[in-house]
Amino acid sequence: MRIESLREVKNNLSDFIDSLAETGLVVVTKNGKGAPLLIPIDETTDLESLILSNSPKFWSLYDRAASQKRTPMEDLPDPDDEKAWKKLRR
Repeated sequence: MRIESLREVKNNLSDFIDSLAETGLVVVTKNGKGAPLLIPIDETTDLESLILSNSPKFWSLYDRAASQKRTPMEDLPDPDDEKAWKKLRR
């Protein structure tokens, strides 16, 4: 991982992009504080997971869902038992 100033990255963006695979992450700083992050990606990179892993909204929804009571798979009713499913949804 490298830490570089915004000015340096702006002046040499092509060089930074070309070297990302070798150097790894580049934290770009503005006025001494971290701003954007340049991340090397390739055809195996799961962009959706990468984006979601950095989303406060996603983690808020995830935490809310994870805190709710779950029904174990073995306790679920038969898929065709509508009456049981309605009772479970309450």
